[in-house]
Amino acid sequence: MKKIYNLVIVGAGPAGLSAAITASSEMPDVLLLDSGKRDETRVRKRQLGGQATGSTSIENYAGFPDGITGLDLMCRFEKQALKFQTEIACPARAESIVLLNNGNKIVHTKEGGEYTARAVLVTSGLSYQKLAAPGVEDFLGKGVLYGAPTSSPHELGSCTVCVVGAANSAGQAVMHLAQNPDIKIKVLVRNSAGIEAQMSQYLVDRIKSCPQVEVLNTTTVSRLHGTDTLECIEVKQGEDVRKIRAQHLFIFIGAAPKTEWLSKSLSRDERGFLITGRDHKDGLIRLPFETSIPGVFAAGDVRVNSVKRVAAAAGDGAKAISAVHEYLVPKK
Repeated sequence: MKKIYNLVIVGAGPAGLSAAITASSEMPDVLLLDSGKRDETRVRKRQLGGQATGSTSIENYAGFPDGITGLDLMCRFEKQALKFQTEIACPARAESIVLLNNGNKIVHTKEGGEYTARAVLVTSGLSYQKLAAPGVEDFLGKGVLYGAPTSSPHELGSCTVCVVGAANSAGQAVMHLAQNPDIKIKVLVRNSAGIEAQMSQYLVDRIKSCPQVEVLNTTTVSRLHGTDTLECIEVKQGEDVRKIRAQHLFIFIGAAPKTEWLSKSLSRDERGFLITGRDHKDGLIRLPFETSIPGVFAAGDVRVNSVKRVAAAAGDGAKAISAVHEYLVPKK
């Protein structure tokens, strides 16, 4: 007889792994699916953890005052999930969720897997738009990061930092970094309109009044240089090419939730993030973290109005299990 899981979790980033730990400690038959990737340097030959594994030092995660790498933290999450008998399938790339007449769901994977569950939790996270310049991939986690810095700006010491992007997320990162007066910040903006075109006025005003920040318009990254870590960023300004000595590059050129594989019947916002719980405006009563389909939940970065931080995603995943449990064991 085919196994029916109580819960299938799709995505093994901080939200998915945290959810797996919490769920498996409370109920049997929890399955975690992740597209993952093979890693021949590890005994288990798989790497879970999503975008978090690219962080070289997470300084603001509770319990690690000296910091911890994203990969080490996610390995600890995985070890704890296995301790509670979470079943893990990786690589397993989910491609659809099919609803059955009895309320169960089947998660299909591109590898040909079919997993039946009473409830599904989507924690598939984000996919960052890649910066197409030679050297970017070489220095990921070695000075280059997609998204905001995970450490305190004071931990970076005296250095030069480049921020690519002109929307609010980039502006917020700039002001966060500017808390350290020893950091010189260069904002690289592709268009000629500058930060005023997309960024909120309060951020524009703060950036313009900050003496350690320089905004470079019509500027694109053409190549990165360095030995073991990032040392120099080659940029193109119109027809001119210049080199900026910099130790860090933070990239904010857009990120999209990994929801393209899901049915259109799951409600999303205009950017594709899954709408859950009270964020639905159709008047129907739903459990927290529940999507527009009963028994299908979402947590972490894939969810609308989520906070894009490792600790926030982990908390989101753990909290979502309370709603899943209420769905599986309704209150009398």
